Amino acid sequence: MFVTGVTQKSGPTARMIHFRTIVSALLVVLVCLASAAAPALAKVRFSAISIDARTGKVLYANDADGLRHPASLTKMMTLYLLFQDLKAGKIKLNSTIRISARAAAMAPSKLGVKPGTAISVETAIKAIVVKSANDVATAVGENLGGTEQAFAARMTQTAHALGMSRTLFRNASGLPNPAQVTTARDMATLSLRIQRDFPQYYPYFRTMAFSYRGKTIRTHNRLLGRYKGTDGIKTGYIAASGFNLTTSALRGGKRVVGVVLGAKSGSARNAYMMKMLDRAFPQCTAGKTIAAQVGTANGAIDPLAGTAAAGTETNPKRSLLTALSKTEEPKIAAIAEADPQDGIGDANTEGSGAEDMAGSTIKTVVPEGAPQVIEGKIGSAALPDNLPFEVKPEATQSDQLNTLVASLPELGWHIQIGSFAGKKDAQLRLRKLRANGPTELRDKPAFTVTVQKGSETSYRARFSGFSEKSARETCQQIERKSMACDVV
Repeated sequence: MFVTGVTQKSGPTARMIHFRTIVSALLVVLVCLASAAAPALAKVRFSAISIDARTGKVLYANDADGLRHPASLTKMMTLYLLFQDLKAGKIKLNSTIRISARAAAMAPSKLGVKPGTAISVETAIKAIVVKSANDVATAVGENLGGTEQAFAARMTQTAHALGMSRTLFRNASGLPNPAQVTTARDMATLSLRIQRDFPQYYPYFRTMAFSYRGKTIRTHNRLLGRYKGTDGIKTGYIAASGFNLTTSALRGGKRVVGVVLGAKSGSARNAYMMKMLDRAFPQCTAGKTIAAQVGTANGAIDPLAGTAAAGTETNPKRSLLTALSKTEEPKIAAIAEADPQDGIGDANTEGSGAEDMAGSTIKTVVPEGAPQVIEGKIGSAALPDNLPFEVKPEATQSDQLNTLVASLPELGWHIQIGSFAGKKDAQLRLRKLRANGPTELRDKPAFTVTVQKGSETSYRARFSGFSEKSARETCQQIERKSMACDVV
């Protein structure tokens, strides 16, 4: 056997030269193959779908059945199974989630819980929804499934039972795994089923911020409070998936669920979603039901009808959805603004940190059924009629700060500690009471509500994030100091 460029010799030296030459040639071939394959592996493909939630009708689709990596949209199924166990009475909102060393070591985004410690189930829900915390999602999988692998098997089994036939889950967080795949259609079905099957827990997806260990953590979902009617549900990003988003929005009884997978940036993803939803709403049917699956209205039900199943902590008739369907003062424009001194406005990133979030002092949630007293100008880019993927950037931060949406500020019970003529006075009272008042206020979000009555403007100072019981108990402590306090 001859090798070009090598003089023939006999003995061990010739065999060694021959061996090294072959190895070098193989390495060159492997490098070439890897280089050729890399672009194909790195290429992120785009898909999208919008659904009439009342009928299951597909209103728009772009490669809706193409396989994609779900990234943090995976956590929607993690929460679906957690909600299943809550409804069945296997766990409660105040049950503990233990954090293993393995879970604590997960890559960001993470809550940063130390191994060997525990958090409540409710804190876990908020951390997954708002922070998209991989450490917490992994811990939920381990706690509910024994191992994350067993929990992922249950996730896949449940997905197929819901009709998500092309979805496979391999972990609870959405961190990279080449075998973890889904489709836009399957994610839309999951979005429908969370709202349909767990109306008492779905409102967690509206959460704008929550407090943990004295720090206020803000949502990744920039459509909340920016796009009229949005009330959830999840963002996602890993390098292999691109920027993903599922959104549910309600206007006048019409509800649209949208999914965008594989966007090139967070701003492009959000602009595409808003334009897609704008196109979808005129085609929708008003009602109260939620369809069971994309493409069919079979089994569509009213999530708030009937009574809660045994073991459910919250009766759907008195669920947060119902509570938020009535505004506090229907004829008053209530603009909820976060207190800048409260820490809200710190950017949190998703996945690898590529999720771009501009800070904002506006903190709003558009509740289902709430009258839109002030119409906000949404700063979305103008897109061509055929909805191509190439879109213009979103509005600047200054544009976003001028956006006003009539809304309620946040889920849960609030306490109000006064109404003031000036916003700075209201914020000063909040800061003083947080520093010198009951310890329960140390980690609660603080905000002001601007109320316009005729030509008079007032600013109400509030803390949020309470249960009804804790709100009343905290107010009693404040009133003992001869200060006003009302439970909202």
